[in-house]
Amino acid sequence: MINLRLILQDQLNHSISSLSGIDKKNDVVIMSELITEFTYVKHHKKKIAFILSAMRHFAKELSDAKIKIDYTSLDNPYNTGSLKSEIQKAIQKHQPVKIIVTSPSEYRILKDIEQWKNNFDLPIEIRPDNRSYTHHKSLRNGPVAANN
Repeated sequence: MINLRLILQDQLNHSISSLSGIDKKNDVVIMSELITEFTYVKHHKKKIAFILSAMRHFAKELSDAKIKIDYTSLDNPYNTGSLKSEIQKAIQKHQPVKIIVTSPSEYRILKDIEQWKNNFDLPIEIRPDNRSYTHHKSLRNGPVAANN
């Protein structure tokens, strides 16, 4: 039984909850470089280069640890540019029984992932982010929007 384990660009950590209990023989880690993540707000070019480099190095570390990686680079001609579409491609390719992801740090991504249950007809396990002291559900009035 294959599980897809999604790692987002700000979750490059070997002890992230979505990697906990990974079955190296069957599970597949999904990582995608997405143009939408660099264009929804302005980012400095050096920051983008740093993130892409960090993602590629982390993917290599996982691969060196004998973890199966399905990695889509920014310049891949089949890169769809959206997280949902990349997951759809991975589902078709790997035929998983479940998707496992650590709760994203961004509310907009969390809301998108929560809709995947309706889109993909697969269980979606959203694990707490073990790098944080608190979880978004513990916030009394929901997430706080930044004032611009």
